[in-house]
Amino acid sequence: MPDPRFRPGPIFRSLRGPAIALYVLLGVTAVACLLAAIAFFHRASLVDQLLRSRWSAPDSDGANHSIAVWWGLATLAMVATAVVFVVWFHRARRNVELFPPSVQRLSGGWAIGGWFCPVVNLWFPPLIAHDIWKASDPRAPMRGGATPGRHPLLWAWWSTYLAANVVLAVGLSGRESDGGDAMTGSDAWVAYHESYRTSDTAAGWAFLLMIIAAGTAIAVVARITGFQIEREYAFLVPPTMHPAHPMHPMHTLYAAQPTHPEVAASGPVPGSAPPVAPPIPRQPPPPPRPKDPPAPF
Repeated sequence: MPDPRFRPGPIFRSLRGPAIALYVLLGVTAVACLLAAIAFFHRASLVDQLLRSRWSAPDSDGANHSIAVWWGLATLAMVATAVVFVVWFHRARRNVELFPPSVQRLSGGWAIGGWFCPVVNLWFPPLIAHDIWKASDPRAPMRGGATPGRHPLLWAWWSTYLAANVVLAVGLSGRESDGGDAMTGSDAWVAYHESYRTSDTAAGWAFLLMIIAAGTAIAVVARITGFQIEREYAFLVPPTMHPAHPMHPMHTLYAAQPTHPEVAASGPVPGSAPPVAPPIPRQPPPPPRPKDPPAPF
């Protein structure tokens, strides 16, 4: 019977599979968003033409069909991408617990729950992403904790993602529900079609922002996955050794002492392993004592 006091530690799980799936899904999402944006801008131009001429716009049914198709495909691609991204995100968060020293401001459960809880889902995901990046970068301890490129890339990804959702929600909420069947040229008819023109234009820009968010998300996934692959290669161990074993290399910091004279003079790198003193040379054994000559008698 296993000891109930024993709690196995986290197991390192590679990010390669989820990362490859994300590259494909994010690319498909970007293409679908581009086609959806074109469809929305096209219908906005048709509505603008209708408002100017006061006659039925040509190919309005085709424009509506294009929006329904590409918006639906973009939504399906986003849902599939979100599922795989949460799997990748949670796995990356669990892996950093094997990279000491790993300072994580939120527990591993928030890597999943932080996406679905209202209000906190506005800042918990980027906060966790920052901590994952810092803990995954194997060269951060040698830079004094600096992680170049982390802030611009992560904030570009998150700000464009939030902006796309806000613009889309505001644009769709501004549509008029009444007035489509009113007399052509009446105030209600004009207000109804103007609201659709504004809404379609906003939706087109929202999908363009989503393309930027998808591109920056690919870059974020590539950087963090690359860092953890470096860690994985550095800690190759026999397959029979469990990561919870105290001699597992995951329990040591992947950092080297500086070799540059100016850096070495400043002392060891904070958080790195202490330098090992050279072995004390042993004194050679004394030469054998010569035997006394035998007595003559």
